[in-house]
Amino acid sequence: MDEPIDHRGDALFALPQLPATAAVFGDPPGWRSDLSVRGIELVDGRAPELAVAGPEHVGEAISSGARAVIVDASRTAATALRRAGLRVRRLLPMPIHGTPVLYLNLDQRVAAGYGIVSRGTTTGRLRIIRDRVAAVAARSGALARAVPAVAVAAPSDGAPALLRAAREIGLPEGAAWNMVVSPGSAIRRNAFLLFDPGSSEPDYALKFSRVPDLTVQFDREERGVAVARAAGTTVASVMPTHMGRVEVRGHHASLETAARGVRLTMFLRGPHEFEAKVRALEQMVTWLEDVARDTASPPATLAPERDRIAREVMPDYADRVPGDFVDKVPPIPSVFCHNDPSEENIVLSPGGLTLLDWEWAQQHGLPLADLVYFGTGVLRILDRPEREEDRVPHFVELMQGRASSSQRMFRWVARMSDAVGLPATAVGQVVTLGILEHGNASRRERHRFEQATGSSFAPALAERVADAWLREPGLGPAWDAWR
Repeated sequence: MDEPIDHRGDALFALPQLPATAAVFGDPPGWRSDLSVRGIELVDGRAPELAVAGPEHVGEAISSGARAVIVDASRTAATALRRAGLRVRRLLPMPIHGTPVLYLNLDQRVAAGYGIVSRGTTTGRLRIIRDRVAAVAARSGALARAVPAVAVAAPSDGAPALLRAAREIGLPEGAAWNMVVSPGSAIRRNAFLLFDPGSSEPDYALKFSRVPDLTVQFDREERGVAVARAAGTTVASVMPTHMGRVEVRGHHASLETAARGVRLTMFLRGPHEFEAKVRALEQMVTWLEDVARDTASPPATLAPERDRIAREVMPDYADRVPGDFVDKVPPIPSVFCHNDPSEENIVLSPGGLTLLDWEWAQQHGLPLADLVYFGTGVLRILDRPEREEDRVPHFVELMQGRASSSQRMFRWVARMSDAVGLPATAVGQVVTLGILEHGNASRRERHRFEQATGSSFAPALAERVADAWLREPGLGPAWDAWR
């Protein structure tokens, strides 16, 4: 069975103390599974540390003896909770119903207004205008009275537990916040966007684990940041500053400076001129080209990676790719790779761009891998911004030369190949190695998630793309449409 994905339970990370036990009154959608996946024991017959309820069961939650209470989707619960002597903060999930991608702290009006305008979930001119109106209402306090929110109540109004811990590594006291909720598995990290007192834009980001005792992502990120810093100024110029790690009740967190600006995905989906969107993409491609040129190393430096791909990756595709495929790829240089330059990880600002999530950074990686990963993602949004289900079909059309942006993609491939001196006859082989490596990495992560949660997950995009690359006409190792 697939894991239910609701993530409304992430509101519990707004509490001053993280609970170990909880009781659920009524059946607020998704909460029981959310709490269980996050390592919280559901109890019956004894007082829990946290009581969760829908609007019709507020009284039961208050009388349960729980130290903290969360009431989902209510306009009026805050009054009853305050009468019970609890301090209440109201969180607005975006979207309001269903799985949130953002929790706005309505009690911190400037942060909430920024979240609606800059981190909203909608696109299109009319929807963006609507969000701007909502942001004004958030800053005035009117929004908190008009919408059903998640009421998070505790004996004190102290900062969330993870934020208090982060003061040890440089987070100022009194920082305002919103919470970014990662989609998909609860294994993925969330983040608090944090504002210095008086600041109208975020100054820090605190990434944290939703599931206790998981450190692999933080360990990988520390290693990746060190690799990236050592790669030179071209790479370091787009990195946030990493400040350190903390842990609260098994939940790990890392603090870094925030990337101010607009995420590339929102910019591409917004009401900007087509030429402005293309300029933003070209800015990133130029950076990738500069990095490849500045970090290109002799073919011998790629030997360990080629050996690893032959040993660990290619067996997954043995029914479609010859066993000696890697050996037949001619000598090619290595380049620094970020390995996850998706549109979600790129933030644009007047001063340039910032690239997030460095946990997969690699000193000696495959040329073209980052470019193809970036290009196939952003050009799908440029061509079909409202059709998420078209990601694999668009990838196929793009690389076959049948999509609106195919020629743009092909020009990028040619530029990058020239930058590192890649033989034209090797391009299809090198692109194949990169696509299959991403597919294999995605499969490994999926299996790790399944083992950690006991749930099963459908193959992710990178896995489906790798299968399409080897299946569809004109693609695969002999790919030459770019020429």
